[in-house]
Amino acid sequence: MLPDGRSLAYDDVGDPRGWPVVYLHGTPDSRLARHPDDAVTAEAGVRLVAVDRPGAGDSDPHPAATLRSIGEDLRCLLDALDLDRSALLGWSAGGLFALAAASDLGERVLAVGLVGTLPPLEAYADPAVRDALRPARRHVVDLAAELSASELAAELTPHLVPVPLTRELALEHVLETAGEDGRRELAAVPGAAEQLALALEASVRGGVGGVQHDLSLQFEAGLDLGAVRAPVRSFHGSRDGASPPEVGAWLASHLDACVLDLVPDGGHHLLFPRWRGILRALRRDGSGR
Repeated sequence: MLPDGRSLAYDDVGDPRGWPVVYLHGTPDSRLARHPDDAVTAEAGVRLVAVDRPGAGDSDPHPAATLRSIGEDLRCLLDALDLDRSALLGWSAGGLFALAAASDLGERVLAVGLVGTLPPLEAYADPAVRDALRPARRHVVDLAAELSASELAAELTPHLVPVPLTRELALEHVLETAGEDGRRELAAVPGAAEQLALALEASVRGGVGGVQHDLSLQFEAGLDLGAVRAPVRSFHGSRDGASPPEVGAWLASHLDACVLDLVPDGGHHLLFPRWRGILRALRRDGSGR
């Protein structure tokens, strides 16, 4: 329970004595959008705290939320778990929220791992970033210049979440939107596609309002990357059209300590086949802090 009375749902999995990592999911998703076998997390020596962002899964909505306010929610969670410091790991849109949280939490963040992250709004002003996006994502960026963040979110939500959503439709939607590369990456991990379908289904348990608000925050300008002091590692697949390597290059040029980790032939779902290695790399990056 947060100070304002909201509930923040999370799973605490992996090695209970392991290196702490807070995991932030994509959109539309929930805390279930991770490797389906938590034993792999334990084998990597990690204690993973997977969080439902406000309005997703079992977490209450936060109508007054800003992009950066996730940091205060995580500060309260770390305090409740008696964790002085933790790493942050974000996939897709979760990477943007991980950066926002790191800008707020300061020295409490050991390291930041970004996997196929969506960048701050300002990155799309760079022609190299915009031109590298797949056409569908480029269209969204163009719409962001014409519509308000809330209008854009309302426009996108029906395309991201089929309504009404059944378990079968959720799996069909996951596989269809993943594309050829994503389906290949999901197929490499038994149960990964089904896990993402469960995550999608859980994401709208309380309706699509949480997804819509979460989307609007992703087009909020003004994230202070200069306030991110922890080392950052940004993983990008060479075949990821939603978050191509040019995004990582942009982040590396705007953050004090950011490494671009390029995965040859990787797509947007590389999180799943490379889960163990990503966790171990994050541990190495934060071991000196």
